[in-house]
Amino acid sequence: MKILSIALLCAVVGATASAQQPPDIPRFSAAKSGVAPPPEWKPVSLASFKNNTDYMMVVEDGAVVVRATAHNAASLLGVQTDFDPHHFPLLSWRWKVVQGIPAANTAEQAKEDAPVRLMVAFAGDTSKLAFKERFAASAAQTISGQPLPYATLMYIWGSKVAPDSITVSSRSPRIRMLAVAVDDQGIGKWQTYKRNLVEDFKRAFGEEPGNVTSIEIMTDTDNTGADAQAYYGDISVGK
Repeated sequence: MKILSIALLCAVVGATASAQQPPDIPRFSAAKSGVAPPPEWKPVSLASFKNNTDYMMVVEDGAVVVRATAHNAASLLGVQTDFDPHHFPLLSWRWKVVQGIPAANTAEQAKEDAPVRLMVAFAGDTSKLAFKERFAASAAQTISGQPLPYATLMYIWGSKVAPDSITVSSRSPRIRMLAVAVDDQGIGKWQTYKRNLVEDFKRAFGEEPGNVTSIEIMTDTDNTGADAQAYYGDISVGK
C-alpha cells in the first residue's frame, strides 16, 4: 500500500510539473534555410481563387527565419497548440517588414491588407454567439474550407490607424486586430514584442479568454493587389 501511495504521488507530481511547462512552439531558428518551414507549421489557403503567400526558411541577419513574400496573395502558416493563456499569458515574437503596403487601410475592407500578422485563435462556447456572428463563421468556412475559431486576436502591422488601436474586422466581429506597429514606422528593422494575451483579449473582446488553439502568421496583399515582403523570427509563450 505504501509503495502504491508513493507511486501515485510521483505520478501526480510528474503530471503537475508537466502541466507547468510552457507550450512548445516549434522554433524557426532550429530549421534549415532554403527549405519549407518546419512540418509542424502547416500552410493554410484562404480560398481556391486566391494566390498563396510564399513562406520559405532563409538566413537573415545571422538567424534562420521565415521569409514571407506576397504578390497579390494571402495565405496562412499556422501551428496547432492547446494551452490556457491564464497560465502562460506572455506571447513574444519578432518580425521585420522589408516592403510595406502604402495603399492598405486596416479599417477599410477593400484595402485591409497587412505586411505582417501574428494571429492567435481561442476556443469558446460558440452557441452563445449572435446569429450574425455564427452566419459569418459559416460563410467563411464555406469559402476557405476551414472553421473559424470562437475568437481570433490578430497582432498586426496596421495601416492608417493609431498605434495600439483595436479594429474589428469587417468580415467577422470575432476577429479583432491590434496594431502593434503602423504605416512605415520601423520598416527595414527588426521589431521585438512581448504581449499579455489575457489582458489584450479582455481589452479586445470584453471577456476572459478560453484556451489558445493555434498560432498563425500571415502576410497578405490580396485586397490591394500589392507586393510585400517580411521576415518572422521565433515565437514563444511563457509565464
